[in-house]
Amino acid sequence: MRAKLILSLLLLTSIYSLTFAQYRMETLYRDTLISRQTELPSGEQTLEQAINPKEYIIGPGDLLSIVLWDEFQTTYNLKVTPEGEILIPRVGSLLVSGKTLEEVKSGVKEEVLKKYRNIEVTVSLLNLRKFKVSVTGAVVNPGVYSAYANERVSEIIQRAGRGLPNSTSRNIILKRNNGSQKKIDILRFLKTGNNERNLYVLDGDIIYVPLKDTAMYYGIYGAVKDPGEYEYSEDDSLLDLINLAGGLEPNADLSSTEIVRFASDNKNTRTLNEDLTPLFTAGNREANLPLIPGDRVFIRSAPDFKEKKQVGINGEVLYPGVYAIEEGKTKLTELINFAGGFTNDASLAEAEMIRSSSSQMIDLEYERLKKMSVADMKDYEYEYFKTKSREMPGRVSVDFVKLFKGKDQKEDILLKDADQVFVPQKSLVIKVSGNVVNPGLLTYEPGKDYSYYIKKAGGFAWRASTGKVKLIKGTTGEWRKPDGSIEPGDVIWVPEKPEKSFLNTFKDVLAVVSSAATIYLVVYNASK
Repeated sequence: MRAKLILSLLLLTSIYSLTFAQYRMETLYRDTLISRQTELPSGEQTLEQAINPKEYIIGPGDLLSIVLWDEFQTTYNLKVTPEGEILIPRVGSLLVSGKTLEEVKSGVKEEVLKKYRNIEVTVSLLNLRKFKVSVTGAVVNPGVYSAYANERVSEIIQRAGRGLPNSTSRNIILKRNNGSQKKIDILRFLKTGNNERNLYVLDGDIIYVPLKDTAMYYGIYGAVKDPGEYEYSEDDSLLDLINLAGGLEPNADLSSTEIVRFASDNKNTRTLNEDLTPLFTAGNREANLPLIPGDRVFIRSAPDFKEKKQVGINGEVLYPGVYAIEEGKTKLTELINFAGGFTNDASLAEAEMIRSSSSQMIDLEYERLKKMSVADMKDYEYEYFKTKSREMPGRVSVDFVKLFKGKDQKEDILLKDADQVFVPQKSLVIKVSGNVVNPGLLTYEPGKDYSYYIKKAGGFAWRASTGKVKLIKGTTGEWRKPDGSIEPGDVIWVPEKPEKSFLNTFKDVLAVVSSAATIYLVVYNASK
């Protein structure tokens, strides 16, 4: 009897288990059908970053996934209704519109746990809603635009063709459905990456882009990365302006910042001297000063901040290149030592040094003479003009031969920043040009005079002006008589005799005779 009773109990337990399992399977199948009533979107949306549950506001059209975990997994894909609710099967409706995703997650779990125990609840955002946003004011294409809930004001304005040239980028107004207004500052976002005033759009937002107010400007100049004038926005501070200008340069002198501010009469100004060191070194925000429209901020540069003093040397030295110097201390001989000394082919006679700082100096007299014709110049002006035209700008007067062969320390000059030294290869040639039989380059022969080279060039041509031969120095370009020493690189120039015309000679003689006759008659009449 007892055995029959036990058998009956086991049979009933098996039947109950099978019935409960069948019920759970039917329930799961029905819940799956319900969840499939809301289809997942096929397209993907571009996100700037992961959705922040504390910031994202849920609204009609958002798609949520609710997963219940116990012996079986049940998933519901629920779209927020136009009334702002979600309907959770066997739990009920829940108002979610206007709440953050974090608040919705907490609220769903709380509601589900009222109906079920010992169950896990997971809530996820599957897809973002799409809604309408209005863009008005000074934009290229004002109107109504579709937007996703993860898009910011700057993206919607760009979709409207961007602002007009005279539109504001710092004082844009965002009007919410609840009547509140937010200030949008797109320039700050573009300059600094700060999104605090480039908010996400919400359902029914109205974006109003006003025209710029010409009086709402301030400026910053000096040791900042992007100095200039910027549009003012309410409650701007000195630090805000510095950030708009790209931040400070490394050589900024924080101890001597000037703020020039207009007085109440909008005519006179006063200057505020501020020390910004506590603001940037100690992080003392009390040193951050509020600014007003019209302010001009001047941030000085620290003198001689990490200035690189260096010179260049090229040509016939072992290690040509750029070398650091200590201005006022490093001499020319030290530079040559840095460069490893001269090569065997170096021509000290033709070596030269150029000082770029001097080459940029403007000779006002020479500039004036360049604008005149030679016929209008006086004799001394013409001589000055010729001399200056032959000079190489910035050439330093230093004799490399005396310094490095004669050991004349007077020639060992101090170097300055950006000096350039060039040591050419030995040319070992003399150029004979002009009216000679065979002009061209000739091999240099030490100790030979100009007549030797003219003979080597075939002698004078038949129209050569033999008495006006000139020697042009290769190192300086100076023209001189050929009675000095000849050096490699020099040019011997033989000019041509001017052509003589019988008619011109007759005119000159006639003019002289006429002048003499006139003088004679004047003297003769005066003596009577």
